[in-house]
Amino acid sequence: MRKQTFILFLAALLLVLAGATAAEMSKGKKKQATTQWFHGIDVSHHQGRINWKRVARGGEVQFVYIKATQGSTIVDDRYAYNLREARRNGILCGSYLYLSSYSTIEQQFAAFKKVAKKSKQDLRPVIDVEREAMRCWTPKEVRRNLKKMIRLITDYYGQSPIIYSQYKYYNEVLAPTFNKYYLFIAKYSKGCPALKGGGKVNIWQFSERGSVNGIPTRVDLNRCVNGMTIDKLKINSSFKAGHSSVNE
Repeated sequence: MRKQTFILFLAALLLVLAGATAAEMSKGKKKQATTQWFHGIDVSHHQGRINWKRVARGGEVQFVYIKATQGSTIVDDRYAYNLREARRNGILCGSYLYLSSYSTIEQQFAAFKKVAKKSKQDLRPVIDVEREAMRCWTPKEVRRNLKKMIRLITDYYGQSPIIYSQYKYYNEVLAPTFNKYYLFIAKYSKGCPALKGGGKVNIWQFSERGSVNGIPTRVDLNRCVNGMTIDKLKINSSFKAGHSSVNE
């Protein structure tokens, strides 16, 4: 009887140990999936107070896009700190505006250029175009207003901006009209996004659950693809989006 009890206890213990090992292996795989190779990140107040010294020390982050404004009235309350500290620690910085259908393009551009000083930009600006913020515009109005914002940014900053969007929304509303610009596309499932009309992704946001030393929360991970380089992202780059060099 005692021998049977011991055997049962031993079997149960082995099952528990096997389950724990499987759980650790699974956890390791999940961690690996969110720390694949990448070139840059994008951040906002959602990431809390970032220790940029630790981020820079890790050596993984080559560039960062920082949220500056949303619509015409919202300034990200971490923008000034993130821009100052990231640049101070040697990380190339660019700014993005979150486009909104609740105010005019002129109002939104005025708010953005007031906050994102031209002299403090290492990288081309990004226009963030997401379905949730476009509800008050028809697809035709989205395209028309985005063209207007692109012209204003290009004239002021001297470089055409990068267009960010989720790949489904881009294909439904923005392709192929904006295929000639540098494209920053989010898709978290396996495989680089395929864009309608022969467009090519230049920056692929492949994860929203990245882990980077110095950042207290999960963070988006971005990878340059299809011949994109850090030099082409720079605001003083000789490469011009819309020319033959864009997707070489």
